Amino acid sequence: MPPNSQSWGLYRGTGQPGSDRAEWPEAPAWRAFDGGLELPSPPAEDPYARAVLGTVRQSLPAPPDEVTRVNVALHLRRPLLVTGEPGTGKSSLAYRISAELGLGRVLRWQITSLSTLREGLYGHCPLDDGPPGSSSDDGGHGNDRGSRMRLGPLGTAFLPYRRPRVLLIDRLDRAEISLPEDLCAVLAAGGFDLPGIGSDLRVSPHDASAVVQVPDGPVRCRAFPVVVITTSGERDLPTDLVRRCVTLRSQRPGPDLLRAIAANRFPPRPDHPGPASDVVAAFVDRATATEGPVLERFLDALHLASGGVLQEVAEVSTWQEAIDTLWQWTAPEDP
Repeated sequence: MPPNSQSWGLYRGTGQPGSDRAEWPEAPAWRAFDGGLELPSPPAEDPYARAVLGTVRQSLPAPPDEVTRVNVALHLRRPLLVTGEPGTGKSSLAYRISAELGLGRVLRWQITSLSTLREGLYGHCPLDDGPPGSSSDDGGHGNDRGSRMRLGPLGTAFLPYRRPRVLLIDRLDRAEISLPEDLCAVLAAGGFDLPGIGSDLRVSPHDASAVVQVPDGPVRCRAFPVVVITTSGERDLPTDLVRRCVTLRSQRPGPDLLRAIAANRFPPRPDHPGPASDVVAAFVDRATATEGPVLERFLDALHLASGGVLQEVAEVSTWQEAIDTLWQWTAPEDP
């Protein structure tokens, strides 16, 4: 991969919103889809993104390999397969891409050993339990069992929106082997078939209260979604899926990234100055010297310190001992 793709890519990896390009690069002819009538824009606000990213006030250091591989995936309309240790930010990459490129709410599909392709695509819900405004008349487009189709996160991602949706398929390695294999068919086709449709159908997207019209026949995207698949290597994924993806190995956060994350997560306020620079530096040193997942532990230690716990512990010990005590408190314990 080239060392830097910011000159030709959409994604810069800084965590700050705002791409310089209003239009996306043209898709390869073999990855271009025309899903029919364009649907209204999806929800712009993502209530979960703030919990994942915090409030980004300071640009994050952009790993060149990450930036390049994300932009290759965007240009080629291929899924991004992110591997790496737990706690290295694999899942948060989907939220960073969406926030930076203004792609709206991330569709998250959390995989378990019981997950199936149909669960990700669609299911039925009683009309009385449907989204607001959808429980009375379905205009004759529902089915005769008194239920409406409710799309899952995978099915919603392939609706014909003008701009791509971001789909996070989290921990696909937890699934039985049949799910990754079945997923290949959806990715290759740019969509899926809804069973038993004899006329246009009104469906509820996974993340919206609106009801949208789906034409008779296969559901196909207009803009291929930004698909981020994460795995921690619990089991190997099928070769047919891996070869369709752009792969990225997520790295442990380094000192510069940890300091930037601390600045964004603990901004100074008039009533709360946040952790002092020497406290941040002390926990950065301990995080970089510790094996295993450290990001959540680093943030927990800073939260305790900024809440006055460090000062109280230091009153009965030395400052360095207090730092070590807080760091130890945040360590995972063996069951």
